[in-house]
Amino acid sequence: MADLTALLLATQDPNTRAQAEAKIKEAEAQSHEEYFKALADELSREDKPKIARQLSGLLLKNGLAAKDPKRNTELKMRWAALPAGSRELVKQATTKALITADMDVGKAAAQVLGKIGSIEIPVNEWPGLVPLLLQHVTNQDARARQISLVCLGYLCEDLVIITEDGGAPINDEIANHILTAVAQGMRDADNNIKLEATRAFYHAVVLAHKNFSKQNERDFIMQVVIDACKTQDCEPVQSVAFECLVQIATEYYQHIMPYMPVIGEMTFATIRGSSEKVAMPAMEFWATVCDEELYVSDLVAAGQAGDKQNFNVIQQALPHLVPLLTEMLTRQQSEEDDDTWNLAMAAGSCLTLVAQVVGDQCVDLVLAFVSGNFENPDWKFREAAILAYGSIMEGPSSEKMRPLVAGSYQPLVLSLRDQSIAVRDTLAWTFGRIAQFHPTIVPVKELTPVLGQALQDVPRVATNICWVLQVLAENTEGTILPGQLYAETTPLSEFFPALAQALLEVTMRPDATERNLRMAAYNSLGMLVAKAGNDCLPNMGKLTEEMLRHLSESFKVIDKECELQGYICGVLTNLTQRLRQQVAPLADRLMESALQVITAFQQVKGGVQCLHEEALLLVLAVANSVGRSFDRYMPLFAPHLKAGLENCEDVQVCYLSVGVLGDLSRCLEQDLCKYCDTFLEILYKLLVNEGVDRKIKAAIMPVFGDVALAIAGDFEKYLPPVLDMLSEASKTRLPADVTDPNDEWVDYLNLLRTGVMEAYTGIIHGLKDAGKLELFKAHVNSLISLVQDICNDKFTNEDVLKATLGVLGDVIFAFQNELVVYLQTPAFAPCLQNLVQFASRTNDPRTQRTGQWLQSLLQRFGAGM
Repeated sequence: MADLTALLLATQDPNTRAQAEAKIKEAEAQSHEEYFKALADELSREDKPKIARQLSGLLLKNGLAAKDPKRNTELKMRWAALPAGSRELVKQATTKALITADMDVGKAAAQVLGKIGSIEIPVNEWPGLVPLLLQHVTNQDARARQISLVCLGYLCEDLVIITEDGGAPINDEIANHILTAVAQGMRDADNNIKLEATRAFYHAVVLAHKNFSKQNERDFIMQVVIDACKTQDCEPVQSVAFECLVQIATEYYQHIMPYMPVIGEMTFATIRGSSEKVAMPAMEFWATVCDEELYVSDLVAAGQAGDKQNFNVIQQALPHLVPLLTEMLTRQQSEEDDDTWNLAMAAGSCLTLVAQVVGDQCVDLVLAFVSGNFENPDWKFREAAILAYGSIMEGPSSEKMRPLVAGSYQPLVLSLRDQSIAVRDTLAWTFGRIAQFHPTIVPVKELTPVLGQALQDVPRVATNICWVLQVLAENTEGTILPGQLYAETTPLSEFFPALAQALLEVTMRPDATERNLRMAAYNSLGMLVAKAGNDCLPNMGKLTEEMLRHLSESFKVIDKECELQGYICGVLTNLTQRLRQQVAPLADRLMESALQVITAFQQVKGGVQCLHEEALLLVLAVANSVGRSFDRYMPLFAPHLKAGLENCEDVQVCYLSVGVLGDLSRCLEQDLCKYCDTFLEILYKLLVNEGVDRKIKAAIMPVFGDVALAIAGDFEKYLPPVLDMLSEASKTRLPADVTDPNDEWVDYLNLLRTGVMEAYTGIIHGLKDAGKLELFKAHVNSLISLVQDICNDKFTNEDVLKATLGVLGDVIFAFQNELVVYLQTPAFAPCLQNLVQFASRTNDPRTQRTGQWLQSLLQRFGAGM
């Protein structure tokens, strides 16, 4: 590469940067082998300018790894494909640069070595890297010790990511070398070296599972970490050491019990007496233990705990831990609402987790603090008392909390007039927590008018009040009779007109832009509408017109995400869903407004393929309300839907568009025909495009069934390509290395198969309705083969089996004795028996009925079981 130094320096000058960067990219494209060697040489040369050496290291690192997973894999393969001699030259030059006199250049080299090591060590190449770094760690040169530990930190971080992404475990000998080097550094007298070693340990300990399984090695590791936590006069080391302790609690909860007496005393003293920088990770240790005990409890409840055991660390520490946490709640620095995470906030978060772990056992301890500080003259203690009360709402039973909430209601309401904004803000949050976790004990009739008045408070408080009303609406339901979607009335029905009006007034407040108050009010209003009783429907027509006026006004100010328009569309969607056919007189205005939002969004985003999701959902709600009458809007809407379907790079928009097409099929029925050529061609292309997200491909399958059911006999022209697509999808198998039922691949395959079965159902019924079922006859064998695969797959879930039951019944009913003869054969009979047994065991009445129907068909056509 011609004069690399000059090119690197030219990238620092705005006048020459673009041209220099272009030449560097050109050199990489021409020969990445020579490119790597040139950069490595530049990095290692002591006679080169510091900035050029640093930049060469950065370019080398970027040539070895990328954030995008696909690109990252490509770069790893590119490096691995280089001749061994060239790779060796790069490695030698970089290891030389690692121990250069300049620390910044050394760090650049450390990053490069970390990336090379993360590529080669997992495939058992470059076995000498870690021993070399270990040798440097024992060097007399302090700078060499420090930079080698920096390199180990980068290396360990990448190796952990690889193992957590399903890569092979790191060789035990390599892991031992890493742990030895890091532990050596953590006991160094130089605090700079100790800090880098402790940072490296944070990642290295994740690789040390075999070491942690041996008590003598585990004791040594724990002692090294505990000693680092006690480092005098170096807060950065202490802070990172406590983070390491958090990491150990996450990875090795099953081993920490013997060390808890020492850890408990040390963390308590640190939380109480150290600066927040050190106290925060010490607090996080206890939050992490809570997380682990909740996780183990979930595994036990699911019967999946295996050899994992819950040691009830939190329960044993409770008498000491709760007083510590409540004391820390009083450490607020300011009454201003500061989003900066601090010790008081961490204590509240930890107390919330403690309550989830121990339930009722924490209540009396916390209430002793609450009652002792609720009327304290100092706002910090009043606010801490209310925060503690709200923090324990999740976990304890409603039976335990019922008398306490009833007894505290009046004092809490009075506190909504507290002179402290912080107290009123936290109180609003606490009301929301009560409504969220104990809806049956909320005094709705008494509380709701109070909340309506509190909407007039300052934005910080009013935003939380909006959230309380949203939670109250979501959780305060009336009796829903069989066959109904909504209750006739709810406890909030009598307040609906006043609350809706109050929330509308909030959206129009001059200060509604503060604290996202306007957005919170629209969210609350949307939930109020969605959960309202049918007796509130007479109020919703005028509310819809008012919301349309709000949407029209909103176009005066459009941000890049059309966020305000999205919130208003959300309310309109809920109103449209509730009014159903009654919304017909407003349908034209609703569609006009939704399309205006989509157009505005495309303008600010700069592309017709950008679709506003909330506007799209509003369109769908209108379609479901007006049915086949929606056809008159299709000439304007179809181009937008086409753009959304084609926008596979935006996974959420494409996925949502696929769902909209399925729903529109049910609305438009035969009127969909004129658009099918365009839409189905796009679906075909999405399915064969390897770059399309699997989530989208799975969602496409049932849409074929929706379309077939909608257009009935007209689906004949699309039958061959669609059945080919379904057959191809049916051949999808799990990768050989997938053994975990919770693996994403298992979820995808089950989702895909459920979609395929739903597609077959729609196709069979559509052809049957048109008298063209014979067209499907040649494809029954493919369907039966898929049924066998499903029944023989141990990872098949209930959704797939339910869909399979229905389809099998459909084809038996369609082809009767001719098909049943095959189903009696030894090849298929066990599958049939498994499906019937599944249907009889399930708790789902609908599936039970489907199973009974299937059995009756089998008996009727000669294969009774």
